[in-house]
Amino acid sequence: MAKILLVSPSFESVSLVTASEKNRAGVKIPANSHYPLGIAFLHSSLENKGHTVKSLFLNSYNYDDCFKIVAETIQNLKPDIVGFQMLTSNRVSAYHLMEYIHKNYPDIKIAIGGIHATIMYRQLLKKFPYAIAILGEGEITFAELAEKWLKPNADFNEIDGIAFYKNDSLVTTKTRKLIENLDTLPFPKHDIFFEDGKRTSACLLTTRGCPFGCSFCCLDVISRKKVRKRSIANIIAEIEWLISKYPRITDVWIHDDTFFIDNERVIEFCNEVIKRKLKTAFTCSGRMKPLSERMIKKLEQANFKKVLLGLESGDEGILKTSHKMITQADVINAFTMFSKSKISILAFLIVGLPGENMKTILETARLIKKVQKIKYVYYNDVSVLAVYPGTEIYEIAKKNGMIDDSYWLTDKPNPIFTVEHSEEKLLYLKKILLNHISLDRFFTPAGFIAQFFMTPYIVKYLMANKNIVKVVASRKLKEILPAKVFNIIKKISYSFA
Repeated sequence: MAKILLVSPSFESVSLVTASEKNRAGVKIPANSHYPLGIAFLHSSLENKGHTVKSLFLNSYNYDDCFKIVAETIQNLKPDIVGFQMLTSNRVSAYHLMEYIHKNYPDIKIAIGGIHATIMYRQLLKKFPYAIAILGEGEITFAELAEKWLKPNADFNEIDGIAFYKNDSLVTTKTRKLIENLDTLPFPKHDIFFEDGKRTSACLLTTRGCPFGCSFCCLDVISRKKVRKRSIANIIAEIEWLISKYPRITDVWIHDDTFFIDNERVIEFCNEVIKRKLKTAFTCSGRMKPLSERMIKKLEQANFKKVLLGLESGDEGILKTSHKMITQADVINAFTMFSKSKISILAFLIVGLPGENMKTILETARLIKKVQKIKYVYYNDVSVLAVYPGTEIYEIAKKNGMIDDSYWLTDKPNPIFTVEHSEEKLLYLKKILLNHISLDRFFTPAGFIAQFFMTPYIVKYLMANKNIVKVVASRKLKEILPAKVFNIIKKISYSFA
C-alpha cells in the first residue's frame, strides 16, 4: 500500500472577479468556511483501499506559507505519491510545488486532478511529463492508479480515465464511466477540515452533475450533463454522523449544483430532517425553477436559513445567450414564492457577459429593484465575468484574440472577459449596478439618488435585520477611517459586545 499526500494548494491572493474602481487588483481572498469535498472524497476512498493518506487544505493560505507547509510535510511524511487538486485559480501554486517536488524528490510520483487538470491535461502533461493526470471523477481511478503505480512495469493502459506520457508520446486511456451509485462511496473525510477545533460549518453533496450548459460554466466537462443522486438515507446518515462527531456544527452547506431539480426529493429530504429532529441550519443553492410552494414550506420547516439562486443577469437577451433557460417571469415567480417564507435569498449576478452594456445593466437593476420590493435582497458586491477554460466564454475569448491556451502556463491571475469592454469599463458598469441595488451604496450620494424610491423597502429591511446595520456601518467606517483608528474602534466595540 502507498503513502499518499493530497494537496489543495493556495488560491491566487487576489481575484479580478472582485475588482472595483477603488481596488483594481481585486479583494484579497479571505479564509473560507467551505472546504473541498473533492479532496475529502478522494481521501476516504483511498483510505478505504488500505492506503495511508494525509490531506492538506491550503486554499486560503498565502503562497509562501503553502509552499513551506507542503515542503515540511513531504520531508516528514516521505510520501510515495503526491496528488494535487488543480483548479484554475490555484494552478500557479500547484505548478511551483510540482517543480519543487520533482527536482528534490524525483522518486515521488505526482498526480494531478480536478477540473483544470481534466480540461487542460494535454498542455499540463507536455510541461510536466513526469505527472499523471486523473480525468474527471477520481475516487475509483486514483485508487486503481495507486495500486499499480509502485509496482514495476505497471501497465497504465488498463486504467480508465487517466493520461500520461510514455516514450515521448501522450497516452489517453478509455474514458472512465461516471459513478452511477454514489452510495457506494464512503463518506468524505470531513475530519481533515475540523482538526483546528473551530470550524462550525460542514459541507455536503447530495447529488453530482447538472443537465444545463451555461456559457460561463465548465462543469459539464466532468458531469457530462448527467445528474446522479445519493439516497436520502445515505445523506441523512452522513449528517447524523457529522453532528454526532462534531456537536459544535451549527450549519450545513449543501453544495449541489442543482439541488432543486427534483422538488419531491428535496421534500423527502426535509421530511427526514424534521422527523429526526436534526439540530442544524442549512444553506443551499439552486435554480430559479422548478420551485413549488410545498417544497419551500418544507425547506423552512427543516431549518433552511438561506437559499442562493442563479440569475447572473436581469436582461432577457443575456439570459438567452448565456443559456440560463430562465426568464424575468421565472425570477419574479421565485421571489414571490420565497416571500412567504423566512428564508433569506440571494440571486447571483455577473457583470460583463456577452452583450452587456449600460442598457442591460440598467435592465438588471430594474429587475432586482422589482424583486427587492417583493423580498429584499442584501447586496454588497457582484462579480465580474471570469474566463475559465472549458467554457463557451473561453472559446469566444480565444476566437477574438483576447487569450490563448499558453496563458494558463503563466503566473498571471485568472482573467476577466474583456472582449467587448475594457477592464475600466467593466468596473464602471459594476459600480453603476451596485449604485442601484447595493444597500452599502445607499449611503453614498450616487447610491442614494439611484435608490431613493427604494427607501421604504430598505428601512423595513433594516428594522427587521438590525445586525445588518452594524455590518454596513463597519464597512463604511473602514472606508473612511485610517486603518489604525478603525482597528481601535473595532476592539472597543468588541469589548462592549
